[in-house]
Amino acid sequence: MIRSLNRARRRTGFVAPLLTAVLLGAAAPAVVPAGQAQAASAAGGRVCLFRDAEGARGAGHVAWAVRDPKNTRHWIWGATENAEGDSYTEAGKPNGSWIAGGTWEALRKSLKPDGGQKKGFYDAYRCANTSGGDLRAAQRTYENMKNNGYHVTHNNCLTKAVAIFRKYSPALSSAHLPDGGATPPNRYFGAVLNDARGWEKAHAYTPAANRK
Repeated sequence: MIRSLNRARRRTGFVAPLLTAVLLGAAAPAVVPAGQAQAASAAGGRVCLFRDAEGARGAGHVAWAVRDPKNTRHWIWGATENAEGDSYTEAGKPNGSWIAGGTWEALRKSLKPDGGQKKGFYDAYRCANTSGGDLRAAQRTYENMKNNGYHVTHNNCLTKAVAIFRKYSPALSSAHLPDGGATPPNRYFGAVLNDARGWEKAHAYTPAANRK
């Protein structure tokens, strides 16, 4: 939820050229680390939620990722990092949203694994497969929300990720993807998704898990 402004600016500075690549679905063959193969192996649609347990003063922060079902080596991913660091940002002001696209390997370089409980690094992820997915719909949803402000409980990193997932695959009903409003990201990633349909158990997301 709350991340550094400088990091958000570094992300958003290269959004425009990446969006073109995302729409075209251009991607080089992925080199998938052995410990991460389960995230990129199966065919079809796939959504993943990444957790930074130390984010937002311990409430947690999440990033999202969706896979192109027509080119399973291509992903788009992003997050909303609350650029102002306050509980509320009015629409039109920077909210720290960013997006990127590429292979699973590129995603791992972008979403840094946590080697020792560091804020701003991700420590776990969990995924769900879908029968299909609309990458363009996910991207349009991101575009519609990137300037719509921020609210710590109802318009944040988690609620925006849920909205992107639902547009990507309408089959992700509330039973598969509960609403994230007024729910701390750490609780949603754990207890809430544990009771939801179709979600895999959390995978460790650490430098050690990236070794072959």
